[in-house]
Amino acid sequence: MPTHHAKDDYLENGQPVHRLSYCAFLDVLGFSARIRASYKDKTANKLLRQFHAIFERRINRLKSEVDESLLYFKSFSDNVLLAHPRFSHDMESEFGFILWSISEYQFEMALQGFFIRGGLSVGNLFVDDNSVYGEALIDAYELESKVAVNPIVVLCDNTMKFVDHHIGYYYGESSPQVRHVLVNADGRYFINYLSECILETDDGEELHADSLHKHKEQIELALSLYADQAAVFAKFSWLSAYHNYFCESVSSYPGYSDALKIDSELATVKFKTLVKK
Repeated sequence: MPTHHAKDDYLENGQPVHRLSYCAFLDVLGFSARIRASYKDKTANKLLRQFHAIFERRINRLKSEVDESLLYFKSFSDNVLLAHPRFSHDMESEFGFILWSISEYQFEMALQGFFIRGGLSVGNLFVDDNSVYGEALIDAYELESKVAVNPIVVLCDNTMKFVDHHIGYYYGESSPQVRHVLVNADGRYFINYLSECILETDDGEELHADSLHKHKEQIELALSLYADQAAVFAKFSWLSAYHNYFCESVSSYPGYSDALKIDSELATVKFKTLVKK
């Protein structure tokens, strides 16, 4: 791998230039509504402190990854931008680097009840200490705001093509992409952040069931809180289906129990008959 300086990958002879890059735009699902609600029910400082604590830890983690790699990072409020310029001919390694950072961030935030929605694009981009510019940023933002209806990080069409090409290097399900990327019902690829529950040990792989159980509890809490808000409830109903799908995929691991699944009844839309008033 060639040697790069952390802050000049998007400069050429001292002048800004576009580089083909992966770009991710991420935010917390429904965060603005949660902030507004916290002011009404007098829990604003509690929410602030909760978010600040987990966000600061995750941001510091991302910053350490930036210092040790070609990854670029920006944040504002609950918005996070990650970028990785191209250094290889097929961009497979670059995809792995940015995917792992997104997945870990998404997973750790979800365990604290902050579910991430976002988009991952590939295209021309410029990043320095003061600005971000380029079509990859526009595409990532549009994926987050228009395509990622549920709390997932979706891939753009070209990134999906790259993933399909990279899988061709491997045989069967041995490719890392098969574990870390899933396909939604609409055919759109998204990052399987629950793969963070599978830990690599000296004895092989093991399931971190405690984390999966915590993820279950956070979704069940959200389903209860938003039971009377159909649009939001639908997002967490989808998330419960994803959680249970993942549970089924790891059911053969030691330590797994069906108790880790979410009761489908909790995620079902409830109907009522008219009552005379």
